[in-house]
Amino acid sequence: MNEQRWHEKGVMHIVLILCVFTCTGLTVARLGIWITQWIGIERFSIAYWLIWIFGLLPIYNLVLLVYAAIFGKFQYFRAKQRRTWKFLTGWMRKN
Repeated sequence: MNEQRWHEKGVMHIVLILCVFTCTGLTVARLGIWITQWIGIERFSIAYWLIWIFGLLPIYNLVLLVYAAIFGKFQYFRAKQRRTWKFLTGWMRKN
């Protein structure tokens, strides 16, 4: 069934999604290196990982949407982010 869904969307859809992820990953990795060097944090220390986890994850989501808009896949990625956010925060709504 998944194969059929991918074929319906087309190869170009898949290529554009991969381009968005590639550009986003490279950009955020470079930003992370620049930020940690600018602050002067030693690589692979606790502070380094805290910045990567709590500082760069929100930046990643913003950069992802920017590249998605550039490649014409903004609606697709925004819908994915909303579903992911609802999934991650679902346990809070149940209580």
